[in-house]
Amino acid sequence: MTTKEEQVVRYLELAAEKFPYDISDLEEEMGVTDTDIEELRRKMERALSMRPTQKRDLVVKQVIKPLLKKHGFSTGGLDWRRKITDGYLIIHMMNSQFSSIVTGVCFRFHISAVKKDEIKTKLSEQWVYNQECELRQFDFLPYCGMLSSYYEGDMYKIDGYKNYLPTDMPVEAICAQFEEDFGQYILPELDTVESCEEFLALRERKLKRQEEKEIRLLRYYYFAQTGTTALTNGMANARLVQHCLNNSEKQCLIFVTGQGGGRRQCGGIVD
Repeated sequence: MTTKEEQVVRYLELAAEKFPYDISDLEEEMGVTDTDIEELRRKMERALSMRPTQKRDLVVKQVIKPLLKKHGFSTGGLDWRRKITDGYLIIHMMNSQFSSIVTGVCFRFHISAVKKDEIKTKLSEQWVYNQECELRQFDFLPYCGMLSSYYEGDMYKIDGYKNYLPTDMPVEAICAQFEEDFGQYILPELDTVESCEEFLALRERKLKRQEEKEIRLLRYYYFAQTGTTALTNGMANARLVQHCLNNSEKQCLIFVTGQGGGRRQCGGIVD
């Protein structure tokens, strides 16, 4: 015998699968009301271990700032910089203006370099002028970060609603992921940069990754699923990538989208 809460959870899972189609018959069939849904949401929100913004702030304080300091970066608000021979290596953290229990908290890191005599105004504002020749955090990660539970387009995302209910990612797991991303991938590569020219060379190598077969397939899959099922299960999607690599690109597109025939182009893939 299922409980009322289990019925509500199952109803919302089915509603998410059927979106954007009418689900009024499903609501009546399962005996779920708007009041039932709202009561469960409030209960789950009250039980959250921390708000999404609190988790982000903890990650920055306990993981990101210490790692950046260890790798020679000094801090100024949401900006970090390290001196190189002809200027500065800059990392700026940008937060989404929309942050709540419903949306979760989203943020990203802009990584660039500037020569001393090309600084426009303040060094803390230079990242704005560098956006045409920058890198971002996912450029450094395996599969450009697209298999991460925290991937949201070009931003990290912590918590937020899933299947119309709040999620509560363990803060220990979040800290461990950022420790891995910055400690194993991002900062060791930035350690090799000692001039603006070397940063631009690194940027060129990273951007070439966008044309790799695995990256194009994952990008196609991500955009095909946007609005329905996002990339949330790293292991399952790793198996998807392996399946794709073992088959032709056309077969893979049929596998991940259920579509085939004709000429389609998305994320650089053409069948």
